[in-house]
Amino acid sequence: MSRFYVVNESSEDTLGSAENLSDAICAAKDAARQGRAGDLVSVLESGGQAVRQFVLLPDGTVGEQAIARRVNRSRDEAGLNGAEQVASADRPRD
Repeated sequence: MSRFYVVNESSEDTLGSAENLSDAICAAKDAARQGRAGDLVSVLESGGQAVRQFVLLPDGTVGEQAIARRVNRSRDEAGLNGAEQVASADRPRD
């Protein structure tokens, strides 16, 4: 069983799978390049949680999209819909 899956978020099609994150990222970027601008392509762990997301930008480049994750906070601290944007600026670009 593969550890990572590449999924088009618009169509919910599984586009590929890989045993390691590096190969899954390469497959996701290739899939994003072949898709339509604005369509998210995600790398999912075998449990279904998105670990990286890529999108084809209007200028033809592929960019990494931040993943929103639900965080556990008290009601007084909850922000917009209780979600927090997770930035990926500290990750190396492939």
